[in-house]
Amino acid sequence: MKKMLIVDDDWLISNSLMSMDEWNERNIDVIGTAENGNEALYWMENEKLDIILTDIRMPHMDGIELTKHIYEHSPRIDVIIMSGYEEFSYAHNALKYNAKGYILKPIDTKELFGVIDKIQKELETTLEDSSSVDDVKSATYHERLVLSAKSYINANYMNPITLKDVSKRAHLTEHYFGQIFKSTTSESFLQYLTRIRLEKACQLLKNPCLKYYEISQQVGYTDPKYFTKMFQKIYGLTPKEYRKQFFNL
Repeated sequence: MKKMLIVDDDWLISNSLMSMDEWNERNIDVIGTAENGNEALYWMENEKLDIILTDIRMPHMDGIELTKHIYEHSPRIDVIIMSGYEEFSYAHNALKYNAKGYILKPIDTKELFGVIDKIQKELETTLEDSSSVDDVKSATYHERLVLSAKSYINANYMNPITLKDVSKRAHLTEHYFGQIFKSTTSESFLQYLTRIRLEKACQLLKNPCLKYYEISQQVGYTDPKYFTKMFQKIYGLTPKEYRKQFFNL
């Protein structure tokens, strides 16, 4: 079964596309959705994707940037571009990055599945040749829910994020999703979010030009004192002491 990811910052479009029965008829597993290119990259690192259906206009990393990244780093993934009429010439540029086609919005499902069917034929031989060498364990439903949450966190850790925000994306209650996250990762949602933010902070602290309050803001903490407190709790050092290890300041 081929794996596909839908990338669009409009969740109504993503969800409606994801729920279509035609995917099952074509033996395609739509494993999840992403709101921008950064989230899609996280999915690519954790799942063996065959097809990505992506919008053009998105925050952080748009569809053209994503297509270019795939062309340069993961050329085995087939990309289909979605765009509005006013973005036609912009979307056309994606062809130089080997996009398999572009579909104008509002989506004509007949046109979409025409492109999909063409890709399917091309994929058959490729998958047969690579399956024995490059097989990847199929993720469970819960693992994919958590993977979606992790992709969102890794793309948005610099912004205010709550368990409520992420559970709404999964259409589950906070309590239930929190249980799924903890049982799958052995970390609570907050523990994971904190770890990601502080790991990013460690990277930023290696830049001597950045002030501590700037780093605090860039990893999602509006209060520098609280940032210092959390950093010391996890690493046993203040951000200042951590930086001294690299620069002997």
